[in-house]
Amino acid sequence: MKRIEVRLNNPVNENNTLNQNSRVSRNNTINNENKVVNQWECKYLQTEESRFLDKFSKKAATKKIPVIDKNTGRLLEIVCILTGPSNILEIGCGIGFSSYFLVKNLKGGDYTGIDLNAERVKRAEKFIKSKFPDKNFRFIAGNALRIIPELKNNKPECKYDMVFIDAAKFEYPLYIKAVKPLLRKGALIIADNIFYKNKIFSKKIDNHDLNSVKGIRDYIDYITGKPCFESYFFDIGDGISVTKYLDL
Repeated sequence: MKRIEVRLNNPVNENNTLNQNSRVSRNNTINNENKVVNQWECKYLQTEESRFLDKFSKKAATKKIPVIDKNTGRLLEIVCILTGPSNILEIGCGIGFSSYFLVKNLKGGDYTGIDLNAERVKRAEKFIKSKFPDKNFRFIAGNALRIIPELKNNKPECKYDMVFIDAAKFEYPLYIKAVKPLLRKGALIIADNIFYKNKIFSKKIDNHDLNSVKGIRDYIDYITGKPCFESYFFDIGDGISVTKYLDL
């Protein structure tokens, strides 16, 4: 794997003098000092939407259903506001938590969400329909690697200007290769969990994480090694990569 430079707000890996324990300790100190302020903010400043999203996220966690970090969701929301995508594809939509941030500011465009779990797809569709009944969206249950080529076959002019990837980590390289023919020039591809709990920086990987870490590393190699892509990495949530398709 080629070496890439990733700038972290709070770098944590085996070579850093600031280790994870010290970061947690520092954050605990800050939290204690601002306890009164934080309680006031939670009571008076937190919006109804924020409270709803927190409740949604906590409920998913209790049922062990993976959803994106709320800060990651806000990033998706901001990107949608600033770029105004007209056609969004999400690979790994789950129960629709991430879909919420992608569909929220969609104006006259279309959203397509794919997930392997049919039950979660039903929940996502019901959830998004309840929140944004006037938006154009569709959810598809099945294997994304089989569905993505069909999207183009069924509609040859189909082109996406934003793609969000948050599915099986070992298949990340396959997703980007499958979706590449469907990208508009200037399209943004955002991938979640790109640091994978900081394990991509480690030399020793547990056996059950090997395939996922390899998949993410191969994905990083691909998006940083092709001249048609320009990529950036952010220390948000579990790591985010934002890639622009240059169509060179």
